[in-house]
Amino acid sequence: MKIRYRLGDARDALAIGVLARRVTRRWILPGQPASAAGPLLYGMSAKMIRQKMLDGQRFHLAWDDDHLVGVAAMRDDTHLFQFFVSTRLHGHGIARQLWQRTMRDAIRRAGTRHFTLKASAMAVPVYLHFGFRPSGPLLVSDTGLVTQPMRLDLP
Repeated sequence: MKIRYRLGDARDALAIGVLARRVTRRWILPGQPASAAGPLLYGMSAKMIRQKMLDGQRFHLAWDDDHLVGVAAMRDDTHLFQFFVSTRLHGHGIARQLWQRTMRDAIRRAGTRHFTLKASAMAVPVYLHFGFRPSGPLLVSDTGLVTQPMRLDLP
């Protein structure tokens, strides 16, 4: 397995959406109210991803041959809003590599020293391992999606 990492572009939107929705259905939606699924999955459609790219949001990708196996998306060089690795490749260091590349890009581009995200319950341990800490109480969106706000402050 030879993982290649690169910045995504509009041609990658469909593959990003497929991976994001697959991982979301497996790891995020169980335990969430049914009302959260539609809006969350719509935000991961190719159309919405292309729009996010046009708005300047950056999608860092991990590829295994011709298969997208990881995505880390950053808004405003500070907020990680999508972070997914193919379930079959959990535990292979892809998440760590994606996060490090995404973080370095934000530091290089904007001098970022503080990062935020809203984690699903299943993802909190991963983010704790990366050095993030809870930054407030659980949040409940208007669709009922429950997330844990987290923050990473670099020295």
